[in-house]
Amino acid sequence: MTITSPTRQRRPLAARLALASTVSLGLLGGPLAFAGAASAAPSYDYGKKDSCSVTAYTPKKADYGNRDRDYGKSVKVEFKFKIHCDKRTMVYFDHKMFQGHGRNDKDLGRDHGWVWVHGDKYFSDKAKVHADRGDKDVKVSHTVRIVFKERNGHGHDNWKSDSDRASARIDLDKGHRGY
Repeated sequence: MTITSPTRQRRPLAARLALASTVSLGLLGGPLAFAGAASAAPSYDYGKKDSCSVTAYTPKKADYGNRDRDYGKSVKVEFKFKIHCDKRTMVYFDHKMFQGHGRNDKDLGRDHGWVWVHGDKYFSDKAKVHADRGDKDVKVSHTVRIVFKERNGHGHDNWKSDSDRASARIDLDKGHRGY
């Protein structure tokens, strides 16, 4: 008994070309079909993360008017800073003010706490600065550091921070009148 294998019929050339073009179009068009289906799904804003920053402004003399005038070798200085967040975010800030004496800066005060910020939020602190003997101006500086939780929409939150510093020389001449 002899076993013969069945002969395979060859497809006509037109059928082979049609099959090859269908397969190649499927390979090229497959990613486009998936991209089209993905764009039809509802869009969630996973790409926009919470973003916050802090800006410390140059310290300036505080304008209190005649009611709260300070005499002698001291002046009141205003320290301003701004926190900006793209989305409504709970931010912790730590604001420290200094009077410069070289290596050992004198601590003028500190303000800190948690605040909700959406857009720009401005803060201002005032401190009394005393000059050393013979000084006509005094160097002051302040640093601000913020910490916030960045929500990325996927359940993974990251703590982020930003800081800024500003300094200035404040003139002690108050322009006293001779009365």
